Amino acid sequence: MNLLQRLDAIEIDLTSRISQEDEKFCLDEQKSYEVAWGALQNAYKSVNTLLLDFSIKDKYIRKYGVVSEIEKAQQECNDAFIRAITQYFSKKYNVEFDYSIIYKSYTFENFITFEKVLDHLFEQLGGYSFAEMANEQIKEKIKESVYKFEVKKHTLHLPNFLYFDDWFGISLSYRSEGKLKKLFDALMLFENGMPSSSYALDQIKYELKEGSNNQTIFDKYSFDIFSKIKSFKTFKNGKVSIEFHSMEFANEFANTYLKK
Repeated sequence: MNLLQRLDAIEIDLTSRISQEDEKFCLDEQKSYEVAWGALQNAYKSVNTLLLDFSIKDKYIRKYGVVSEIEKAQQECNDAFIRAITQYFSKKYNVEFDYSIIYKSYTFENFITFEKVLDHLFEQLGGYSFAEMANEQIKEKIKESVYKFEVKKHTLHLPNFLYFDDWFGISLSYRSEGKLKKLFDALMLFENGMPSSSYALDQIKYELKEGSNNQTIFDKYSFDIFSKIKSFKTFKNGKVSIEFHSMEFANEFANTYLKK
């Protein structure tokens, strides 16, 4: 067999949008959905057939009772399938999707395939891959959370970025936990070039929530495990200062992740 023959013998699906692992999940989920949807559809047809008999209709089976409940169950079945496929890709690739747009595209009588759901997901990706969209969403979230910033030499300053409660010692306010997560997600993307978690940053978040009665939360946290980020410090007035290993890194982060 020559080279061209060997190449012809290899089946390559250039249109494949997802991995084999992802496809297997979708196919397994669709099999379960098909069984549930088929059973509901048979019930719907059976009841509507019985309603043609006027000796049964509204006497033993009420159209707006049984039928409407089956229709509701069919819609819930469709929504559950859409949600299962969407949540899988959302959790695996750290991408947020708008479920409501997909829900509204199908009524109770529509049978849905996972390919149709994927069409909606890829439309929302707007040409990005899952990984690229995850990165873009991290950048957009931190830009929306930072209203003012300043770079001085190696250090980025975020005034009034966090809120602290002063009940039993000073601790991070619940309403600031989301903002801190967005900042840490952006820092890890900047550090590693991909979304990732960090025990060091998770520990900071834990200590800030524990509060000043249990932790020295306003001390500087220094890192020897990062190549770009050098230290992190919070202040009682809500200011956050992040020191980088160079002025170039500080400006690069500010220009890429904070400038609107």
